[in-house]
Amino acid sequence: MKNSMFKAIATLACAVALTACGGGSNNETTTPLPPQPTYTMAAGEVVGTGPTAVANGDLVSYYATGYLYDETKTDKKGTPAFITPRAGAPLAVTVGVGAVIPGIDQGLVGMKVGGKRTWLIPANMAFGPTGFTDASGKVQVPANTAVVFDLEVVSFTTLSLVPKTDTVIGTGATAATKNLVTINYVGYLRDESKADKKGARFETSSAPFSFLLNVDSRIQGWDLGILGMKVGGKRTLEIDSSLAWGKDGRKDNAGNVLVPANTSVVYDIELTAVNATPPAQTTQPAYKVIDDVIGTGTLAAAKGHTLSVQYTGYLYNDNVTDKKGLRFDTSRITGTPFSVKLGENKVIQGWETGLLGVKAGGKRTLIIPADQAYGGNAQGSSIPANAPLIFEIEVISVTAP
Repeated sequence: MKNSMFKAIATLACAVALTACGGGSNNETTTPLPPQPTYTMAAGEVVGTGPTAVANGDLVSYYATGYLYDETKTDKKGTPAFITPRAGAPLAVTVGVGAVIPGIDQGLVGMKVGGKRTWLIPANMAFGPTGFTDASGKVQVPANTAVVFDLEVVSFTTLSLVPKTDTVIGTGATAATKNLVTINYVGYLRDESKADKKGARFETSSAPFSFLLNVDSRIQGWDLGILGMKVGGKRTLEIDSSLAWGKDGRKDNAGNVLVPANTSVVYDIELTAVNATPPAQTTQPAYKVIDDVIGTGTLAAAKGHTLSVQYTGYLYNDNVTDKKGLRFDTSRITGTPFSVKLGENKVIQGWETGLLGVKAGGKRTLIIPADQAYGGNAQGSSIPANAPLIFEIEVISVTAP
């Protein structure tokens, strides 16, 4: 069984959530999702006997047996198992880089050699709205279906995916997954001709920047590199392009190239604060439409027009600097644009209003209070009830009827 079968699919896609649930005051009949458990490790963990535990960046060999989630069963395992690879060689994966579904990627962290865990995994952390189809074309996991995985670690090797140098060892709290961390940073283009690898500086934090570690760290290299730092510490990270801005590079709001495509970077990081228990979101922001890039197309979107867009959705979090909390969905993992026809009320009201007037090539950020999103209706386990949202939307095309 190939490891690629576990490739991460986008979390509960708005291509399903937006169209199924409607927006604003729309009261159309909706199609309920199959039962979704909270992401939970079941009782009965076998700890294992290894001296160290799996961490992000480690290369892990493991066995995985997958079942469809069945809430009527005591162990929640539907039968038969849809993945039973124990007859062959163990699977191998680098943890923490998105090479497997999030439920497995996160579930392996902390395990030891010989350790066994069973995870209940909601669809948004499994195979999402696409489901899983095997090599023969048979659907093994239907769309939006939760799963259960038994995991057993056979061995692992610690890799240095993000080389790091501590210039100051901190003495405060240690940064861990899902902590609210605050940093100062300076970013450089990597230059092999320099002894310290620091080429042209492309950004400097103008104020302390806060975010949820291993939830939305802007780039994967921050997740791997900041993990384990202590408050007061300073660390230099050498980050490969695949863990930084990748094939898209990075541009500022005016379209100026800051980081060219496929360019590695170096970051100086200073960790100034760690909050292991960030407070729950209670703020409802005002509805806001921000034009990050003005489109150059000739047609301004209006009711009846069909738009092809790429998008990323975040839970609004008033405790972080840019207000972007947990990323619950993005079309950019699969790369397939989402199509929406304005005026049909098949998307949330925040999209219906926020996409009016945009042109092809335009990029907008929508800050959407709950009453223009899903209101008091939770969407699976990814969007809580009364949750305000943020969407980054890039318009590929606008077509008139």
